[in-house]
Amino acid sequence: MLVTLFDHYWWMIFPLGFCVLSLVRSLLRDEENRRTLSLIRSYTDQGKEPPAELLALLRRCTY
Repeated sequence: MLVTLFDHYWWMIFPLGFCVLSLVRSLLRDEENRRTLSLIRSYTDQGKEPPAELLALLRRCTY
C-alpha cells in the first residue's frame, strides 16, 4: 500500500518541500527582524541614534 501511494504521488515531494522551505525562510526572516528591532530599541532606550547600517538592515528585511 505504501509503495502504491509513493508510486502515484512521488511528485508531491517537491511542492511540499518548497512549502516547508518557504515556511522556514519566513520564520528566519521574522527572527532577524525581531532581533534588529530589539537592537534598535536598545539604542533608543539609551538615548543614542542607531547606526545607519542597522536601519538599512531593517529596511532590507521588510520585503
